[in-house]
Amino acid sequence: MKKILIIEDEKILSEMYRFKFAKEGYEVFNAMDVDDGLKIAEKEKPDLIILDILLPKRNGIYFLEKRKDIKGLEDVPVIILSNFDDAETKNKAFALGAKEYLIKSNFNPKEILEKISTFL
Repeated sequence: MKKILIIEDEKILSEMYRFKFAKEGYEVFNAMDVDDGLKIAEKEKPDLIILDILLPKRNGIYFLEKRKDIKGLEDVPVIILSNFDDAETKNKAFALGAKEYLIKSNFNPKEILEKISTFL
């Protein structure tokens, strides 16, 4: 069973994606902030990470920087799913290894599922 880690601070959105992905047969873990996301990622070694940019305490860019220091996470695909549409942030995310940068409001859950399945 493939594992997905969702790092998203909007609880309703996080739970909705958790339900949708679990229904498709994925094992799903949720984190509300970067620090928890790093801990879960290190412990569970997910096959894919879905990451918001605007999070409490630290942002998604910080997560991308720190994941490179965790053995086994450096090659895990990260999909940015955020409403923060900023060219500089997008460029930085891609430079740090993000595979996609999706704007939440432009995609429904089914489309997100289709996008992530190409990386699993």
